[in-house]
Amino acid sequence: MQVTQKDKRQGRSGGNMFTGGGFAMNNHKNGGNNVSIKRWSKRASPVLIAATAAAIMYFSAATFAAAQEQGGLLRQGNGPGPAANETGPGCNIVPPLASIGTKVKISQFPPPDSLTDPELAGPVQLLKSGKFDIPIERLTHINVPPGTHRGTITLPLFKGAVNTRFGLKPVWYIILDAGDKEEAERLGVNFSKKLHNAGDAARPATLRDDGTFLFESGLVDFSPNRQVQAGSQEKPFPPSIANPGSVGDADYSPLVRAGGIVYDAPVIAAAVDDAQISFPNGDPNYGLVHDQVIAIDPEHRTVTLSLINGYSFGKPVFYISTESSDPTVSAIEGNTFAPRLRKIETGVDDIDRSAVERIFIATNGATEDGCQNPQRQGLGAALLDGHRPNNTFGGIPTTATDYSPVWDANVYEWTDEAIRKGYRGLLTEEFRILKMARDGYITGPNGAPYGSFGPVIVCGVAARLN
Repeated sequence: MQVTQKDKRQGRSGGNMFTGGGFAMNNHKNGGNNVSIKRWSKRASPVLIAATAAAIMYFSAATFAAAQEQGGLLRQGNGPGPAANETGPGCNIVPPLASIGTKVKISQFPPPDSLTDPELAGPVQLLKSGKFDIPIERLTHINVPPGTHRGTITLPLFKGAVNTRFGLKPVWYIILDAGDKEEAERLGVNFSKKLHNAGDAARPATLRDDGTFLFESGLVDFSPNRQVQAGSQEKPFPPSIANPGSVGDADYSPLVRAGGIVYDAPVIAAAVDDAQISFPNGDPNYGLVHDQVIAIDPEHRTVTLSLINGYSFGKPVFYISTESSDPTVSAIEGNTFAPRLRKIETGVDDIDRSAVERIFIATNGATEDGCQNPQRQGLGAALLDGHRPNNTFGGIPTTATDYSPVWDANVYEWTDEAIRKGYRGLLTEEFRILKMARDGYITGPNGAPYGSFGPVIVCGVAARLN
């Protein structure tokens, strides 16, 4: 069994960090017996940990695989989970070489059109402020074997401050998006014209002389241990257990209003001093940092984050998942549960007052054979094999002007008829999904009308891959 850094370094009981909302449950049935699953006591004895080792699987590529082989459904621990380019067509969306099927070498192909016009075909680095371990601008000319790169991005790390009842405390944050075009270009982040509609979901801050934020309030607790358990092998979603690994208080939001501009500025480390979160070579303490952090270097003000697979209008993308408004979603995504995000209006998509764009999430996509299945997609697959669900986004920069990092979850379910007829498969384009809904092959969960499911997920899109 692999013990996470949070367990090794912390040792305190996290408890249930929320009392309502979502589908999170703390009890389940196992073999006909009622079993109560609680978070690890962070002072738990080695005897207790050893006694439960056979039943507990931690978030990592190796342990996810082990859990699947043993038929285990409970996954517990912290960290980003499997890499963005794992082996198998169902878990690796990195494009193939364009020379496949031709008589010439890839070196003879011209540069991709996207290098001169990002709206044309080819890879595009959207977060200009970041450095990718998979070189986005070269994707069409190099072969990236599965597993040789993790799929990460290293971004500038900002140290602001927040008012607390104990005085000013440090705030470690990143910036992924801005609601002002010139400011977005200055920072090298995505521009989203919809962010100005965030309303009270954006917490107030002022700009200090050094350009960092001073927040009026809002803290994140990174100490809880993340737990997710599929409902069953036959019907994984909704999960029977879902506890997020980090929780924001009532004032916290990744959306920040400062100087008349709304930013997407997620907090990615606890309100502690530099030395406590210094893990420049990786192996961070997940009791103090966001689950998507791979390495963090407060001295040089950088942080490396895990990238996640997805699609937008048929194009593969890498994105960063940082928060959601629902504890179950945050447990599955490995991001921070931020209740303040519930102030965002959903179901409004592209009208003038909208702050959201849509994300399309299958509950019961194809799961057979896991990552080896090229049609693999959805929450059922993610809950069973631990890899990402291959979600589909609406508009992103370069393909549409209606991009927002605040994604309105449109959760859909394939009908029994569609599955019986063999129509279920990987859906990577918004209007293909809407057509399936119109034609009656997908619905909302449990046959409900198709549409917004309620939660929002904050995800900054880092790159388009072709």
